Amino acid sequence: MPNDSNTHLHSQLAETQRELAQAKADLTQLKAEYQEFVYIISHDLSAPLRQIEGFSEMVLERHKDDFDDKSKRHFDFILKAGHSIRNILDDLTGYSRIIKKDEPFTDIDLNVIISSNLAELSSVIESSSASISIDTLPIVKGDEELISQMFYHLIHNALHYQLPNTPANITLSVDELDNFWQFCITDDGIGIPENIHEKIFKMFRRGVSEKKYTGAGVGLTYVQKILTKHQGSIWLKSEKGIGSSFYFTLRKA
Repeated sequence: MPNDSNTHLHSQLAETQRELAQAKADLTQLKAEYQEFVYIISHDLSAPLRQIEGFSEMVLERHKDDFDDKSKRHFDFILKAGHSIRNILDDLTGYSRIIKKDEPFTDIDLNVIISSNLAELSSVIESSSASISIDTLPIVKGDEELISQMFYHLIHNALHYQLPNTPANITLSVDELDNFWQFCITDDGIGIPENIHEKIFKMFRRGVSEKKYTGAGVGLTYVQKILTKHQGSIWLKSEKGIGSSFYFTLRKA
């Protein structure tokens, strides 16, 4: 017969397994509730929002000659607010897709990914007279679509948040660690004050005025969530007016 020590050990193991099963069930339910919430937000709000935008545009078009400048500005405010809400709904839906995406990881040649990203950003690169230096990058395992999206957001931010009339200088480097690849994207842009380094990774939390730099404040939230799904992390070093360096890690295969 098993001794008391073994019986106690088996009992603890069984209890741990039950707790783990319950935690997984709770997580599955929470995920389902979140998906339902995002669907309600993005779907049920879209219909009335389309009506607000559509009727506002129709009234403005049909009666624009009857309105004074002040009334026209009011309608412009309504339409801009509607567009902003639509962008927020789209961003929430995009974030939800990242959370629920669960494709098998495959080998990804990051050199191919970056080449594709730079092709997509070619007009921005040209307009900002940007100079981009890139190390030879490794092959990693991951979700190719999400990894591509992550690098796109980081490079786009480096190009976007630049000082006026100043050519962008951007580098993408990589270092090999024991269990990780550590990457760094460095720019010489506007920089980020230290007191908001954590804030900028939260949804819709921006570090700069929307009037100066367009954007909803979701790109870095996407990046952090994608890295979390890949057991990676991200942090930054930055100084206002000098530039930023975003460091992030991806596990080796």
